[in-house]
Amino acid sequence: MIQPSPPFEPGRPHSFAEYLISIGFPPDVARVTTPAEYCEERERAWERLYRQIMGQMPAPPDRKFATEIVARAIKLNLEPPERYRLLDEIDLGLESDEDRFPFLSSAQLNSGQYETRYLIPGILAAGQLGGIFGAFKTLKTSLTADLLISLASGTPFLGQFAVAQPGKVLFLSGESGLAALQSLARRICAARLLALDELKNFELCPRLPRLDNGADMRSLRRIITNKKPVCVAIDPAYLSIRGYDARNLFAMGALLRPLAEIGDSTGCTILVVHHCKRSKYSSGDPATLDDVAWSGFAEFAAQWLLLSRRRRFDPEAGRHELWFGAGGRAGHHGLWALDASEGVPGRPARRGWRTTIRSVSMAEAQSDERRFEASEDRRARHAAVTNERHRKRVLDFLAKKPEGETLRYLRHALSLSAERANLVLASLVESGLVVATEIVKRERRECGYRLSGGNDIPAGNKT
Repeated sequence: MIQPSPPFEPGRPHSFAEYLISIGFPPDVARVTTPAEYCEERERAWERLYRQIMGQMPAPPDRKFATEIVARAIKLNLEPPERYRLLDEIDLGLESDEDRFPFLSSAQLNSGQYETRYLIPGILAAGQLGGIFGAFKTLKTSLTADLLISLASGTPFLGQFAVAQPGKVLFLSGESGLAALQSLARRICAARLLALDELKNFELCPRLPRLDNGADMRSLRRIITNKKPVCVAIDPAYLSIRGYDARNLFAMGALLRPLAEIGDSTGCTILVVHHCKRSKYSSGDPATLDDVAWSGFAEFAAQWLLLSRRRRFDPEAGRHELWFGAGGRAGHHGLWALDASEGVPGRPARRGWRTTIRSVSMAEAQSDERRFEASEDRRARHAAVTNERHRKRVLDFLAKKPEGETLRYLRHALSLSAERANLVLASLVESGLVVATEIVKRERRECGYRLSGGNDIPAGNKT
């Protein structure tokens, strides 16, 4: 066992080993630790402490500095059997093996009650780390606010999905600004016939925690422990994470792991709002986890909400037509068409928040109908352009024939089919630009056409 420190008698000469024992070093370690080794480790410890104070690295558990110095001294100066014995003693003094790795027997696993609880059945599980992922400007913040206000008030999420377990929620949003967040919260509450100032379970913070800052993460843990929210959302992720770790899966896992540990220990559902890759911004297909930007988020999320565009944003109406998907490791999943109308600032109708959820089949049927209508519209426009071009050709041709010309010769000269020629001439006659007339060729009278303004004959008298 590690022996207690002996009394340090003032005025008596002491060895360096006695000094180390007096400040808590085990005697076996103190006897083999040199001043140079001690000073080197002390400098390392002060450097780490400074970096923690400056927020550059998370703080270690209590006593970690002392045990690191002890462990390093043991490794440098003791033979393996004695070294392992002292390291085991130090480890077990901090935490037992059972606490560090709590194994379950097969009987315990079988008899345990590990049912998944849902805050919103089929959409959001309780106590699991999750992500709200979406392409650029696909209402990620708005959907997050709708979700949190639904949980705080017990009203259906997006007007469709019932809330099973309402409670306090915390919204940490550092991108939109308080003016935009206030307007959004008011509009969502008004759509539910709620007053924002009476929504006691909803709290907003315009500052975000840094996931690589130990003080911020400890503060977040204390806040969640004290306030006991059912759900916390952090929006957006890129303002909470240092960018140079974005492509490092292992570094991102280390940054996201404390959030999962906080959720596990408190039972709180923690959601991180994050964007998709730019290649997903205009594809028109539902988003998948493969579309989530940066390393680590898709791998670490135990559940997810995904947003992408079905059609381009309609600025005239302030209307978004989106794909909305949900899924999780618990097995829930789904895909819906989400239409959200916000209105347009400055218009007579005030801005609002109206959402409609429809099935995929209905959305695809509407999309097919729109494609058909667009195709018909393109055909009609093409026909109109073609008809106008032939009208101009006929008028230019007749301008060179003041006496007019027969239909047969006109068709041959302009390479027009009988159907096309009749349609074009009928439209020119109807508009008054061309009139029917008689043309004498080879002592034969034939029906012809000329520009208006001469000796016209009634259409009924054509032969």
